[in-house]
Amino acid sequence: MYDFPEVHSATLRLVGSVAEALRGIGEEVEPHIPQNTVHAGLVAHWTADSTYLSQSCGLPFVEELHPYVDVIGTFKWAGISDERGWYRTVIVTRPGLDAKSLAELEGLTPVVSNVYSLSGWCSLGCALARVSQDPAFVKPYILGGGHAGSLQALQEGRADFASIDPGTFQLLARHRPALTRGITVIDDGPLVPATPLHVSKKRSVASLDQIRDAVADALNASSNETARREIGIESFVGIDNGVYREEIPTLVNTALRLLPR
Repeated sequence: MYDFPEVHSATLRLVGSVAEALRGIGEEVEPHIPQNTVHAGLVAHWTADSTYLSQSCGLPFVEELHPYVDVIGTFKWAGISDERGWYRTVIVTRPGLDAKSLAELEGLTPVVSNVYSLSGWCSLGCALARVSQDPAFVKPYILGGGHAGSLQALQEGRADFASIDPGTFQLLARHRPALTRGITVIDDGPLVPATPLHVSKKRSVASLDQIRDAVADALNASSNETARREIGIESFVGIDNGVYREEIPTLVNTALRLLPR
């Protein structure tokens, strides 16, 4: 989910290590870099019989993927996540906008990455719900097509504020500073489990505990410290399905009141 060209070599290093570890417990896997970018294409990739392990957003897992995959864990982001691997999005405003709080966003235009995003849509709706229950509190949102697209919309003045995944924001601030220049962080979203890694219910042969341990050993290995640091990952932490299925539906219902899909 964070394979920007600037960190692609680090991604390949981590994916290769994971594949090697999984082969070590008897799973027949090879690294593959998907090319899908739109939601429908990603869902097809995540649920395909050929996909063994992948990473998605937590919201699609809850709404569409859970019949097909089981969560094994998530990334703990350096300087962002808590010990469980949970984090908060950053609520940001466009350059030059004199708004310092959520309440001051009234009448302004949001941009959301897409309406299937826990960080880009749901977290923003939940944040707005702290200051209003009126769907007309803000203008209708526009779609950014991704977090980088949302930041571009803010830079171009086509929208006024957004919620950005903190791992993505950190990466873009480092590698594409033009996207974050002049952007102001004014608040944050609800505390949520970060984007899950999951395995196919059909393809996996080993137990979830075996898979989780193998992936943890590979990703947390000292030999991968440089690759993790390049992406901003501190470590892999184990999480299961229940964490997402218990927390996210309530957040979605809150977000729908302010940013209806």
